[in-house]
Amino acid sequence: MYYRWIDTEMPDWAVTEIRGRGRRAWASLDLEESRTKAKAEEKAAEKKEWEEYCVQQRAFLDEMIRKNQEEKLRLVEVYRQRQEAREAERERKRERARAAKAAEEAGDGKGKYPGWNQ
Repeated sequence: MYYRWIDTEMPDWAVTEIRGRGRRAWASLDLEESRTKAKAEEKAAEKKEWEEYCVQQRAFLDEMIRKNQEEKLRLVEVYRQRQEAREAERERKRERARAAKAAEEAGDGKGKYPGWNQ
């Protein structure tokens, strides 16, 4: 508000009122600036916290992926070893079958009970 004074001297209450308004305006401005600054700092802190969380989660996921890959390689190796063991067992059985067949074809007449057929 503007006051138009007829004389050049203002009363004390007007001077006090004008100074009080000025102080309140500056206090309000300072409060607003401090709130804005606090909000910006809070936002920056939240952003930093979120980035740290994301980094931690990424590290955790990378570790899980690495463990899963190691587990997969280990399982592939176990399956390969089992397959090789099965193949070796089959080959051993085939060899025994071949030997038995060769002995049968030799036909020397010696069996478990050779005298019974006479």
